[in-house]
Amino acid sequence: MRMNWVNILLELPADAVLREFLEVNGLELPEDFDWTDTPETSRAIVDAVLAHTDLSVRDKLSAKLRASSVLGDAAGKQSMMEVAAFDSSVLIGLASCLSDLHRSFWLYVKFPEIFDRALDINYFDCHGGRAQQHDLNVKTRPNTSDAALAALRNEVSDFYQRELQCGDRSLAYVVERSPGVFLLSVHVKDLATLQLEFDGDDLKRRVGNPNIHSALEYSSSTGVTRSLVKGGAKYHQMLLGAFAQHLLGVNVDAQRLMPPTLDLSKLRLGFDVPQAMNDGFSVLQVKSLTLLSPDNQLKLDCTAMAASDRRCVTELIQDAIPDVLNQNWTVVAAQINLYYPPEIGKSRSKVVSVEVTRKGRLNLHKFDATMQSKLEGYLVALGVLAQGQTLSAVEQQAESSVNPEPVI
Repeated sequence: MRMNWVNILLELPADAVLREFLEVNGLELPEDFDWTDTPETSRAIVDAVLAHTDLSVRDKLSAKLRASSVLGDAAGKQSMMEVAAFDSSVLIGLASCLSDLHRSFWLYVKFPEIFDRALDINYFDCHGGRAQQHDLNVKTRPNTSDAALAALRNEVSDFYQRELQCGDRSLAYVVERSPGVFLLSVHVKDLATLQLEFDGDDLKRRVGNPNIHSALEYSSSTGVTRSLVKGGAKYHQMLLGAFAQHLLGVNVDAQRLMPPTLDLSKLRLGFDVPQAMNDGFSVLQVKSLTLLSPDNQLKLDCTAMAASDRRCVTELIQDAIPDVLNQNWTVVAAQINLYYPPEIGKSRSKVVSVEVTRKGRLNLHKFDATMQSKLEGYLVALGVLAQGQTLSAVEQQAESSVNPEPVI
C-alpha cells in the first residue's frame, strides 16, 4: 500500500537532502527554522506544507514525495543496490541511509536517472511471473552503444506504428543487473488520451500519452532471455528479434523465438536433489501438481494440505488415485516447497516456494541472484531445466548435485 505524503515526511529524517528537496520545489522555510532531526521538526515541515498558500506548490510536493517512495521497501532496496553496484559513490550513499524509504527518497533527489533505472528493474521483478523464457542460443555481451540502442528503438517504433498506429517516440536503456545478466527496458509512446483532472479549482481534460513498457532480461553466459511484453507472441518476437539483431549482432529465426516446453514428469517421483540438502534445506516437498488428462479434456489440481505433514503430493496421489500417475497424465504446473530447519527458539520453518509451468514460466525472479542460481541448479539436476535454459551458469552446480564429492 502506497504511503501518503504526510506519512512520508514524518518518516524521513530532517536532513540536508530533505531541505534541498523542499527548497527546489518551492517551499521556503524561515532562516531560523530548527533543522534538528526530531519528530517535532518533521511535524513542523508538514504544517508548513499544509499552510502554503500556493496550491500548485503543495500539489507538486505531495506528488513528488509519493513518487520518491515507490522503491521504499525490500524489493525496491534490492533494485537500487543492483543499479548502484557499479558506482561506489552511489552505493556508499545508499548504505548510509537510515531506512528503505530514506534510500528511495535520497536516490530520487540526488540521482534521478539512476532512480529511474532502479524503477525499471523493480517493474520487471514485480511482474516477472508473467515473463516468457526463450533460448536465443547466442552468448555474447550486448552492444549498448547509442547507435545500437537507436537502431533498436527505430525498429520497435516502426512495429508499433504498423500494429497500433502509435509509438512515434520511444526510449530504451540497458542495465547490467549482475555480471553477465542484462536488463533491457523499452518505453514506447502510446496513443493520446484525455484525462479528467483538477487544475487548481477547475476540472479540465488533459491530453497525455501513456507509456507502453516492455522489458527483456538476457544472460550472456547461457543465451537465455525472459521477456515481459504486452500483446502476445508477435510482440515478444518483435522485441527478441530487435534485441538480437541490434544489440547481439545476429538475426534469429522464428524457431529460436518459440518458448521452451519443460519436462515436469520427473516431479512424479518427488523432488530428490541431494545438493539442496547440502545447502541447508531439511525438507523437500512437491506441494502441488496440475495434471492434464491424455485426451486434454480434464485438468486436475492436487495440493498437499497441512495435515499431510509435508509429504509430497505425488505420494498422496499415488495412495488415493494411483491411476492418475499411471495413465500418462501430463504434469503442466507444479509448486515445490523447500524448508529450512526452524531457527532456535522458533517452531515455524522458513520456506522457499518454487513455481514452474510446462510452458517455461517460473517465479525465480522473486529471489536474489544467489538463491536463484541455487534453485536453477536444483531444477537442472532434476532434469526439469536443461543446462541451456537457465539465466545463470549453473552447469557446475548441477553436476555436483548429481555426483556430490565425498566428504573427507
